[in-house]
Amino acid sequence: MIDYLTVVYKNYDLLNLQLDNFKKRFSDNSYRLIVVDNTPDIEKKKIERSDEIDIVVELESVPTFDGISHGRAIDVGLDYCESDIVCLFDSDFFFLHPDIDGYAKKKFEEGYSAVGCSWDDGDGTRPWVQRFPEKFINIPCAFGSFYNIDVAKSASWVITSQEVEQNKPEGFIEVGWRIRKHILENSIKTISWKTNSSGYGDCIFRDDYDTIMGIHYVAGSHRRWNPQTYSEISKVISEEY
Repeated sequence: MIDYLTVVYKNYDLLNLQLDNFKKRFSDNSYRLIVVDNTPDIEKKKIERSDEIDIVVELESVPTFDGISHGRAIDVGLDYCESDIVCLFDSDFFFLHPDIDGYAKKKFEEGYSAVGCSWDDGDGTRPWVQRFPEKFINIPCAFGSFYNIDVAKSASWVITSQEVEQNKPEGFIEVGWRIRKHILENSIKTISWKTNSSGYGDCIFRDDYDTIMGIHYVAGSHRRWNPQTYSEISKVISEEY
């Protein structure tokens, strides 16, 4: 059984869509779903479908730099993971592969220790990947990826604003940069899915055989969310791939 870990930040609509997608893509009792509610305390809401979630962790949260807030939420969530494989995914990343669970387990049986989305998901990240290709190639990113639990817990996922500035000359500027550095320094076997997207809302990731794995909608918890987004995502996850 794989532990699936996601972080909620303000947007509970995305969580409801995730629960709909899990019901469609997964069989009952084939996974554990862990949700960390990182919404600032004054904006927290009751998670209405908590019975469909195995563990809900409510963090005492205040607005701060995203790299600290989100990274800390992942660190805390990992403490609740028990499986040898953990999947980290953003609330706006949706798995579309019809048997993503079986796919991931097969890759780990083949000796991979991490598999999932490349950090290159559009105009915002692509320049960094192109500048430091040897440091990103085939290494997954935390917004939609599976990790060996020891790799996932090998370091903190936090990045501070000071570290972003300090690390720019080497390209380690994202949440989870320590994990990527650990993978690089230890030559750990990993593989990533790719997208040709240059914008937001259509970041469809495919494996090396052009199979659709998932979509990073980048609807965001506090940006790029509008009344049409919910129906657009609902339509995407209702399809068979």
